[in-house]
Amino acid sequence: MIRELYDSIGGPQSFLTFPKSNELTNPDGVGKRTEFINGFIYWHPNTGAHTVSIPATVVWAKYGWESGHFGYPLTSDVSLGDQWFRQSYQGGYIYTRNSVPAVQAGIQGAIYDKWAAMGAQNSVLGFPIGNEETTPDGAGKYNLFERGIMIWHPLYGAYAITGDILLQWVYSGGYTGQVGYPTSDPVEDTDGWKKQDFVDGPIYGKHLETIFPSWNPAAGAEDESPTLQNDARGIAGGNSYTDHEIIPRFEDACGEDLILRRGWYDPAVKKGPWGYDKIVHKHGLWSIRTIETYLSKACKDRTEGTDRVYEDEIDNRICDLLQICRPTGETFTLRSVYETEAFGGARENRGINTMYPPSGGTADKVPEWFNVNDNKDER
Repeated sequence: MIRELYDSIGGPQSFLTFPKSNELTNPDGVGKRTEFINGFIYWHPNTGAHTVSIPATVVWAKYGWESGHFGYPLTSDVSLGDQWFRQSYQGGYIYTRNSVPAVQAGIQGAIYDKWAAMGAQNSVLGFPIGNEETTPDGAGKYNLFERGIMIWHPLYGAYAITGDILLQWVYSGGYTGQVGYPTSDPVEDTDGWKKQDFVDGPIYGKHLETIFPSWNPAAGAEDESPTLQNDARGIAGGNSYTDHEIIPRFEDACGEDLILRRGWYDPAVKKGPWGYDKIVHKHGLWSIRTIETYLSKACKDRTEGTDRVYEDEIDNRICDLLQICRPTGETFTLRSVYETEAFGGARENRGINTMYPPSGGTADKVPEWFNVNDNKDER
C-alpha cells in the first residue's frame, strides 16, 4: 500500500522525493511507515496509507506520533489555498502553512467542533496558528487563531473571544483576571453593543471583527513629549499602534466630539503619556463601554489650557430582579482629560488622554466594580 501510494503521487517527482528507509513496522506492531527526504507515508489497516509532510510532523511528533492523541492520519494533506493545508487524524486535525514564519497547529475536540460550527477558517477567527494548550491553572484548554482565541472549560464549554472584547479580556487579566472564563457567545445588546458573559461579569464590544495591534515596545517615547518621535508619524502624531481608534468619534452630552485611541504606556517602566493603554495599565479602567457610557452622559466641567476636563462622582448600586436599585455606599470621583488640539504637526488630536480617580493629588486605580457592574450610576 505504501508503494502504491508513492507511485500514484509521482514517486521521486512528488514532494516526498526519494526514500530514506525501507518499509518499517511501527511501535504498535501493526502499522507501517517509510521515511522520505521530505516526509513520510504511514499505513494502518484501519486508516489506509497517507503521506505526512515534515511541517505536519512538527505537531504530530510533539504529541507522540501515532501513539499520541492524534493517532494515525486519515487523509494526506488537503490544500485549502493560500499555502494552507489540513490533514485529518483519528484524534484531531493539523493545519500547516508554508510561509515565513511557518505555521503548524493542532486542533481537536470541543474547540475544533465549535470552530467548525462557526465556519472554520471562514469564521471571524480565521485559521489556527497554535496548538491546543492547557491554561496555566490546569482547568481549561485554548487555541490561538489568526484573529482571536478559543477557550474551553469543562464547566462552561468552548467560546471564541475576538475583537475589542478580546482586547478588554486580556487587559482585565484573562481567565485569572477580573471576569475569568467565557460562559457564552457574544449576543446583540443595545446601541450597537455586543455582550459576552464571563464567570464574574460581562464584557461589551462593538468591533468583534477588528484586529487590534499587539503591544509594540517601540511605540512609545521615553518622556512625556506630546508626539512620538517616529519616522512614520501617524494621523495623531504616533504610529499604527498608538493612533488606532479603540472608540471611534462619539459625542458627549453637550454635543462635543470625543475619541479614544490606543495610546501608549509601558507598565514595565511605568511610563507613557496618554490613551487607552495608560488608562488601563495605570488606572485599571479597561471597560470600553464604561468609558463611552460615562463620557456620553457628561459635559465638561472646565477647560485647562486647551484640554476639556470632566469630573463626576460615581455611585455603585445593587439592583434586584425588579430593577429596584439601592446604593451600596461605594463612591469615587472620576476625572477625565480630553486633548482638543493636534500637536507637533499631527493632522488630528490624540483624544482622551487619561481617566483616573484623583486622591490627594495621586492618580489611583478605579475600583474593579466600575468595569463590570452594569448598575453603576455614571453621571
